[in-house]
Amino acid sequence: MSYYCSECVVNWWPYQTDQGSCPKCGGGTVRKREPASDDADSLYRAARTEAAKLDVYARFELYYAEREQERRAA
Repeated sequence: MSYYCSECVVNWWPYQTDQGSCPKCGGGTVRKREPASDDADSLYRAARTEAAKLDVYARFELYYAEREQERRAA
């Protein structure tokens, strides 16, 4: 059993989807009775790495935006 994302054309393992959404594009998936794609594991790791990198950049931007506001207020 797998979850198919028509946007990415990948069959994901059930543990890789977050409540039915594709880990790569965030779109919806459909439950299929097919095995997961051969490259599902490597694509999953790449998607998680990209999400973590974007999270770090967002925190960095937020920190410096707040710091700049405090500096201007002083």
